[in-house]
Amino acid sequence: VFGGIAGETMAAAVTAGLGHRAPDLDVAKAECARALAAFHIAATPSSPAADPARLNGLRDRLLDLMWDDVGIIRDAASLARADAALDGIESELFETRIPDGDRAFNLTWHDWLNMQSQIEMSKVITSAARQRENSRGAHYRSDFPDEGDLPTSRYTIVKQDNGKLTVMDRPVAFTRVSPGQTLLVEAPQAAE
Repeated sequence: VFGGIAGETMAAAVTAGLGHRAPDLDVAKAECARALAAFHIAATPSSPAADPARLNGLRDRLLDLMWDDVGIIRDAASLARADAALDGIESELFETRIPDGDRAFNLTWHDWLNMQSQIEMSKVITSAARQRENSRGAHYRSDFPDEGDLPTSRYTIVKQDNGKLTVMDRPVAFTRVSPGQTLLVEAPQAAE
């Protein structure tokens, strides 16, 4: 029942064109070219053919890097190390070619694409962490241990334009409850 209702609602919204814009074909072509990039890396001694073990090694290095330098406890030095190491891992990925053959169910190509996405998201996370100069929630900056003033809280935005990341922040709009307020109704005290 729920799937039918949600499906009908979504179908109506899509056919009405609510909130949708025409696709940007230039962006679609660029993304197709980006997805096929692994097949077009020149075969040289420094660009070995991808194999699952090589890609798994890159992924393991990425996971270790993000845990060690961008994990729960971080500082400016660890974030700078992460930036440099991410560039190195990305360079190694772009030197790893996929032999151009059968593309259907090519799991090595899928792994290559996943690595590319993981590196890109790791760069977004690292950039956002560099922007935040306080400690909130589970993200602790040892060089900025104070959590900052809650009423003037800000959230981080990372945008990509032509391959370049731009990081900014905006004030949090407290629309339901402001800091120091509560929605909980106190229970009446029982008579003694």
